[in-house]
Amino acid sequence: MAETPSVASGLVGMFNVFVDPAATAKRIPAKLSWLWPLLIISIIYVVFGFLLLPYTVQLANIAIADRIAQQGLRPEQAENAQNIAHMFSRIAVGITPVMIILVTLVLAWLVTGMGSMTGVKAKFRDVFALMAACSLIPAIQYIAAYIVVRAKGDDIRSVEQLTPPFGLDIFLQNLHGPLLAVVNFFSIFEIWYLIVLTVGLAHLARSSKGAAFAAITPAWILPLVFRVVQMMFAPGASS
Repeated sequence: MAETPSVASGLVGMFNVFVDPAATAKRIPAKLSWLWPLLIISIIYVVFGFLLLPYTVQLANIAIADRIAQQGLRPEQAENAQNIAHMFSRIAVGITPVMIILVTLVLAWLVTGMGSMTGVKAKFRDVFALMAACSLIPAIQYIAAYIVVRAKGDDIRSVEQLTPPFGLDIFLQNLHGPLLAVVNFFSIFEIWYLIVLTVGLAHLARSSKGAAFAAITPAWILPLVFRVVQMMFAPGASS
């Protein structure tokens, strides 16, 4: 019987995800291998979520201003709406770790189920741990997005300004709405994430990379749909 990797081995495997997904997959059976990446990701999203809070509050104020213009709200109603929007913005950042865990659990369950149909046999627990480790890559994109937004120093007027281009949208100008959401979604970080997840899952399940890529379909289809909907209905979105 193969020896189960140690806790320390799982911690090392987490950082290998950036350059050697096969090594990460080898250490996935280690105890708490799912915990370390979730802790780091949660810290990143909470810290940078609060750093981005002034910009998200600006968007909330824009949405309220649009509502005032359309419905003619009284000053006290507008003030109450702003206070509520600001409160929910802070709450949203605070519960980010819970949302990360829930989303990772759901996507891991879907990938495990899809894998059973494509011949990629892996335990749900191991798929969950692998996806948690791979999620460190999108977390880096979140940091990069904050750096770009902060460096530009623009007055944020739309959700599109909070999604800096890291893919083909660097070269494609005047894109808005769903089309921008699709192009922006497939950033260099997202492609990196999908490649690492595919290779890691193939090694974890000892399957072909083609079968593994088919199995991870829910891991990008659902977030892509969410991004499109978010871009369509977010405050300040352009059509």
